Amino acid sequence: MLRRALPVFALMFVASSARAADPLDCVPPSAQIVLVSDSPQKLVEAVTGLEAFQKAQRLPQYRTIYDSATAKRAFQLLAMFEKELGAKWPDLLDQLAGNGVALGLQFADDPAPVILVLQGKDEAQVKKAMELVLKTVEDEFARQGAKDVVKRSKLPGADVVQVGDLRAARVGATVLISNNETTLKAGIALATADRAENQVHKARRASFTLLPKDPLAWLWLDLVSVKQSKASKDFFDATRQDFLQTLVVGGTIDCVKRADFVAVGMYKEPTGFRLAVRIPAGRGEFPPEYQLHVPPKDEPGSLPLLEPPGTIYTHSLHLDVGFLWKNRAKLLNDEIRGQLEKAEKDVSKVLPGSVRLGELLEMWGPHHRIVVANHDTPPYKKQPGQKLPAFGYVATGRDPKFAKSIEPALRSATLIASLQFDLKISEHKHDGTTIVAYRFPENKELADDPDGLRFNFEPCFAIVGAELVVATTVELCKKLITELKSPQKGKSSPAVIRGKFSATGAADTLAALPEPFITDAILSRGIGLDDARKEVAALVAWVRSLGTFRGELDITAKEYKLDLVWELGK
Repeated sequence: MLRRALPVFALMFVASSARAADPLDCVPPSAQIVLVSDSPQKLVEAVTGLEAFQKAQRLPQYRTIYDSATAKRAFQLLAMFEKELGAKWPDLLDQLAGNGVALGLQFADDPAPVILVLQGKDEAQVKKAMELVLKTVEDEFARQGAKDVVKRSKLPGADVVQVGDLRAARVGATVLISNNETTLKAGIALATADRAENQVHKARRASFTLLPKDPLAWLWLDLVSVKQSKASKDFFDATRQDFLQTLVVGGTIDCVKRADFVAVGMYKEPTGFRLAVRIPAGRGEFPPEYQLHVPPKDEPGSLPLLEPPGTIYTHSLHLDVGFLWKNRAKLLNDEIRGQLEKAEKDVSKVLPGSVRLGELLEMWGPHHRIVVANHDTPPYKKQPGQKLPAFGYVATGRDPKFAKSIEPALRSATLIASLQFDLKISEHKHDGTTIVAYRFPENKELADDPDGLRFNFEPCFAIVGAELVVATTVELCKKLITELKSPQKGKSSPAVIRGKFSATGAADTLAALPEPFITDAILSRGIGLDDARKEVAALVAWVRSLGTFRGELDITAKEYKLDLVWELGK
């Protein structure tokens, strides 16, 4: 049902392209964001053809949407358009917008000027459809008792209709819609002029050289004009002084600062969809502090993802904290450096032997891996009020002394915590590796944790070769040890950040915690317990079918490349 309703919104604007083969021709140079689909029909069919999309429409949880008055009215309008124009919606979409759709936006005070350009293949159908839309709008307002809502006027090159602040004009098979008269005039002038390509148009199309070929839709953002504002200049200046921003997203912000535009493309692939983000700036001009985020030449950016059984999310990234500490005098301002050095001295006082925290940081490798996974068995008999998945962290030391130095340091640090919370220490053996774990007593109340959140955690650590494993449960720690000792399934990558989310893992989490959804189904739709359980089971099955979502960030010498990929379930 929803699949059939989507074209209504396109038809409500009723537009398409005219003699120009590129809707981008009609977007004024003042637009700072441009969103384009060269084939709207392919885009809509790619989405509505998804099995996951079709299954979602059959979920009982969404039945209220389809049964709503708004949805029913949309279906009625669609049926009316199909009847009056003599074609079903896929053909209508091609006739009215088959040569492309472009949306342009200019940053300004509310309301920001926006223009929508639709270019069709059938001028007669475009004209008929536009007249039908206007008649439908007039009839609806008349039914509500409003008069003279639709106003007609002329601008050079086209007749214009206005409904409220929205204006629309047709030039052949091209329809232009805008909330701003000046922007609409500029669009009409472009639509009626010779198709001499302007420099802004060339700059927008140049973004295609960075993107993969044949996007379903693509976006261009003009960074040059954005960076001219005082707010943008203040933001970039502040970033260089902000330790946290430098640590987390410094490389990304620096690439944006040096680039003229951002290009984004959406693609249909054999296994799913891809969103590609490209910025024409890379690590080649990074300032020294941003070596935090990228490896030296010919070294991997990230290690293989760890995916033990039950994984919900896995992450691998490059972040050279040791480089930051070693070069703190050059990279950090006096205030932040002073705070960190004081904290380093305080922590070093409680570390065993002569090792200092700063030395540990310099030995810490740049590669970090994180795993979030479901429990096979809860860590405690006593269950927490809110159940959480298990979390694990794996660090690879850059110095052979790292493993030998970090173990006594962790034992010393956790001893203090165990005394404060009355934790019981224990050791486990798994695959020849010692796991040091700490458990909360189950027979004692804790005033600061009345809901028992602590019973999600059985903090532990282990040393596997040159790698440190830290986990919130012994179960996950054992799984990670097995992963590290097994032949690596994946490969290292130039990408500095990689992540993967499993819908199967999320479905398992949902299946283990169905009560809130069951309660909501009973209260919101007044159904019985058995029916509510069946609805939740259907939702779990749908989530499980969604496959995986993964992301990858690679910062090359001259280019910033971010890819987000949805791989559909089988």
